[in-house]
Amino acid sequence: MFLPKENNTTTWRSACLAEDTEICMVDGTFSIIQNSVGKVIWTDQQGKRKIRRIHKFDTIETDPPLFGIWGNWMTDFHFIWGRMDSKWQRALEVRGVNKAKRKTLKGSVFVVELDTYDYLTLRGGIQAATFGNCLIVEPHRQGGNQSHPESTTTAQG
Repeated sequence: MFLPKENNTTTWRSACLAEDTEICMVDGTFSIIQNSVGKVIWTDQQGKRKIRRIHKFDTIETDPPLFGIWGNWMTDFHFIWGRMDSKWQRALEVRGVNKAKRKTLKGSVFVVELDTYDYLTLRGGIQAATFGNCLIVEPHRQGGNQSHPESTTTAQG
């Protein structure tokens, strides 16, 4: 049995962070996402977590707006650990976020890939998912990545 043919009307539903998002490093300082390749992040887990790649994706006018979560801008499908609800949830599901805390995308959005699965800590203590545990529905979107020199694999943007 074959499924009926459908027009693909999927819009960009990605899990990305906005340009200049600040990530907490192992020493407690913050580094903007674009300058974080090869740096070690803060984690409450055992062992070190290094940023292996930063994937960059261009945006277009029809992409959904960014959501502001306690000063951190991200796409609507980015997973964060809820401060009010102790569970992983998409940015658009966080209580207290409304149209007043949204802005139109301009430029690029970014996804962080770590050397080990973990989350990022952003300003305000927000825990945000990384490449290994977030979703990108349109893998052929124009973009690229910055790789750490020790990385031996390539990623597609």
